[in-house]
Amino acid sequence: SKKEELEAEKKAKQLRLSFEKQQALLTLDQNDIYHQEHIETTTLLALWKRISSHRTSAVFRKPVNPLEAPGYQERILFPIDLSLIRKMIVCRMIKSYAGFHRCVGLICHNCVKFNGRESDYSALTRDFEDNVDEKVLEAVRNASAAAAAAKAAAESNKAVAAATGGAGVAAAAAPPVAGAAAAAGTSGAA
Repeated sequence: SKKEELEAEKKAKQLRLSFEKQQALLTLDQNDIYHQEHIETTTLLALWKRISSHRTSAVFRKPVNPLEAPGYQERILFPIDLSLIRKMIVCRMIKSYAGFHRCVGLICHNCVKFNGRESDYSALTRDFEDNVDEKVLEAVRNASAAAAAAKAAAESNKAVAAATGGAGVAAAAAPPVAGAAAAAGTSGAA
């Protein structure tokens, strides 16, 4: 009875977390950070690396071999894999979290379409897609928090400038070198 209670509680918690994640995914499209184009590729490549290093991604790292999957090229109109996504990030065909997420979604779609919903590959795809969703949500949350912090700092600097007639901006934006070294825990000597 106690064991059944714990199991029921565990299932309820999993359902709640799953629901919260689905809600977050549904609102992701309304987030400007999700669609914002990245000037550099480093952020998207870091996300790609986190995703491609996950245990469920091994099957999706390279293109499908037509000898191992006869008929794949005829049935799948837009074949894609993680190595191609990396190349697309590097050559700037993918510039945002949304573009990245969409391409990874196509990997999953292709796998389920070719192998069927009940196949072992489709079960692996669901785990992979779940991991991707978590990593993309985390990246967007972190980027949103960083953008909010930068905005707050800029507004604070404006307030300091307004209060000091513009003289406080330099002092607020750039602390003294000795103070910066002390705050960083270094002596300032290289």
